[in-house]
Amino acid sequence: MTLKPLPILLLVAALGAIPLPSSEQPAAPVAAAQSSTRKKTLRKRHATRKPREEARKAARPSSEVGWAAEAQENLAQGKELQAKGLLNSAIYHYQQAVRVEPNWAEAHDALGAALDQNQDLSGAMSEYLLAIRLNPDYAKAHSDLAALLRREGNLKGAEAEFKKCLDLDPSDAEARNNLGLTEALGGNLGQAVAEFQETVRLKPGWALAHDNLGNALALQGDLQKSIAEHRIAIALQPDWPEPHNNLGNTLRQAGDLAGAVAEFRQAIKLNPNYAAAHNNLGLVLRLQGNLKGAIAEYRTALRLKPNYAGAHNNLAAAFYQERDWRGASVEYEQVLRLNPNDPTAHFNLGLTRKAAGDRQGALAELQKAHRLDPDNSQYAQAYRQMLKDSDASAPPAAAKPAKKTTEASADKSK
Repeated sequence: MTLKPLPILLLVAALGAIPLPSSEQPAAPVAAAQSSTRKKTLRKRHATRKPREEARKAARPSSEVGWAAEAQENLAQGKELQAKGLLNSAIYHYQQAVRVEPNWAEAHDALGAALDQNQDLSGAMSEYLLAIRLNPDYAKAHSDLAALLRREGNLKGAEAEFKKCLDLDPSDAEARNNLGLTEALGGNLGQAVAEFQETVRLKPGWALAHDNLGNALALQGDLQKSIAEHRIAIALQPDWPEPHNNLGNTLRQAGDLAGAVAEFRQAIKLNPNYAAAHNNLGLVLRLQGNLKGAIAEYRTALRLKPNYAGAHNNLAAAFYQERDWRGASVEYEQVLRLNPNDPTAHFNLGLTRKAAGDRQGALAELQKAHRLDPDNSQYAQAYRQMLKDSDASAPPAAAKPAKKTTEASADKSK
């Protein structure tokens, strides 16, 4: 049995003060720089609706202006508490800082970052926007706003804000990396590669940037350069599991299955709870003909992450290959529980039920697949054939495999 590949989710980013892919948390222990550098020269429109001297004050960092000692103390306490994960206490101190100094852009941005990390996205958005209104030349506020916009799916807005940040501070490697990720998510792979290449030029020792460049190159089909970048990331940070996982994916694409297995096993050794690496190891074991080993890895991935649709899909395909129609049906039903409008899962469940002799169940699922994706000729043909089979008295014909092999790529964030 063969299935349509699942979407590839490969890139990670370093986002300001926000952890990335648990709510987009960086897979590597690399945090974005927290510098609050600013341009000393303000744009002319900066002082709109404010006395000119207040606007100049708002634009300057605490080291250059006499912000009230109480506000500076609260800002420092907030940063210390936030670093310890005590978000509510940090938010309280940031709020005290902006109460004392309502025109301090740095304090509003810090409050926004803490609210963002605490999942108060509307509050965070308001604070970032206020920080930018107070100081349009505050690069970090543009970067933090961009990260939030990207998480909300506003890629155009995120791209614009990252570019504003880089116009103000072209040497900001973290913003450059995040712009690359945004371009990749938008399908602009050529631009993404260019941004990641500039990132590694600015910060050559940053493993995350090399790994992201490797991922983008793999998506472009440049596998040898991708492998080289992943190996650089591993050399820079040998105990980080994600580059091993991503190198494994690229080696699998290049046909080096033994090398891929070694990299996935190393990723699991470094992080035994890495569900994506277990799933990807299962994929390669299945390609090597070790179906029982593959099933064991898929089950481990699901034990670690029960709502992992890709692993349910791959386990279903393995059960189908074993002619375990019941097991395959159960797993495809789990995929549909997580993604009810996935036409491929309906199609595969229909084929499974057809193979099991459940003519009516098969017809219902194939009809759903065809309805969800009416332009797919394979779905249409299978549905029409099933209608014919339903009208015939003879047993249904054996299910024919689809055209593509099951494939689920690493979701590095989870």
